[in-house]
Amino acid sequence: MRLLLVLLTALFTTIAQAKIGSVTEFSGSANIKRGKETIAVAKGTAIEQNDKIETKNGKLKIVFNDDTQVSVTEHSSLVIDDFVYDPKSGKGSLGMKATSGTVRYVSGAIAKDPKQVKINTPTAAIAVRGTDFVMSVNEIGSSMIILMPTCDWETSTIKGLVCGSGAIDVESGPNQISMTRPFQATIVESAGQPPTPPITVNLFNTPVGNNLQVTPPRTAAGASVVAAARAAAAATGVTRENKKEDKEDKEPKEEKAAAEKKNSGNKRISAKASAKKQESAEESSENAEEEKTTTSAEKPEAPTIDTNLAASLGNNLVTVAQSNKTEDTATAEKEAENPYVKKLWKDKSETQQIGWQYESLSPNSRNYANVTLPLDTKVQVIVTQDMQTNSWNFGLTKPQGQIVITQTFR
Repeated sequence: MRLLLVLLTALFTTIAQAKIGSVTEFSGSANIKRGKETIAVAKGTAIEQNDKIETKNGKLKIVFNDDTQVSVTEHSSLVIDDFVYDPKSGKGSLGMKATSGTVRYVSGAIAKDPKQVKINTPTAAIAVRGTDFVMSVNEIGSSMIILMPTCDWETSTIKGLVCGSGAIDVESGPNQISMTRPFQATIVESAGQPPTPPITVNLFNTPVGNNLQVTPPRTAAGASVVAAARAAAAATGVTRENKKEDKEDKEPKEEKAAAEKKNSGNKRISAKASAKKQESAEESSENAEEEKTTTSAEKPEAPTIDTNLAASLGNNLVTVAQSNKTEDTATAEKEAENPYVKKLWKDKSETQQIGWQYESLSPNSRNYANVTLPLDTKVQVIVTQDMQTNSWNFGLTKPQGQIVITQTFR
């Protein structure tokens, strides 16, 4: 009998130690490959080391024992290489690899020691410093990594939130870049190729999923992040394929000077560029972005709001120049949709609204404001970012108070 108790104790201890987390949210269909087994995923399914999570038309969220959170979208694959955690000391190690699709990572206790967290894609390695980011991997392994704002989204009471971001280092071969601001993105197109310089993208009203590969997000200027990243890489000379240096070395100085003079009226040259080679490349980058901006002129840059856009959005959405709107006009436009205002729902069924959310990203993408309010609020939110102002009145009549946010970080 004593031997049996010892064996049972050892068995339950092994089982308890094997569980490193569990599925807390799930919809659709997904499987876990564990050794020779294939396990259908359900809410509450235990996660173990060396598990390979594969989603089909489903998506899920995993919370690990150290409160690390990982969201896996449809048609994605994630391998848990390593997880060790001591809740008493708060120390451990974590390793995982996003092999395809889109995965979002939010760091937990283990990330307090960044050296103990190893996250990879087929083409890149990511070192975290307490943060939230997205990895999106296409069918040939090209990886897009986006640093996300870190906010306290899950609160029991509706209140204003202050959002910021941590930092990540993205490595490929001997090359490394750092990202420290929300919505900065880098792309590593093949193994060993240097990560592109950080490019800030606009993710307003953009779901985080494999759509990031199908329809890449755009910059504040309206250019595709892929085109902008490649242009930035060419400008800094970080791509392996960039052979412009040899060509420019052979180009006569007189011809080069004439070409630069001809194009100087249509291009902006970075004040930090010291070499003519970099100036010429950066001019090409600006031309590429200007062409993209021209083709997408009908798409407004968030959150800059001109008179025509504000008129189409309605509900007292004003710039400083529009502050003389009549109350009748504002009431008539109340039903119009505002891209900066979102409804907060009690759950995923989206049948019971519990509040409102207003968020705004400055034109230079360095200032981010996020305010959440109760359902019956009648306040006016006024956000000024880099001397550009927009506002929203949550009541049909005179607001019963104001929330004023001014941001000038550059």
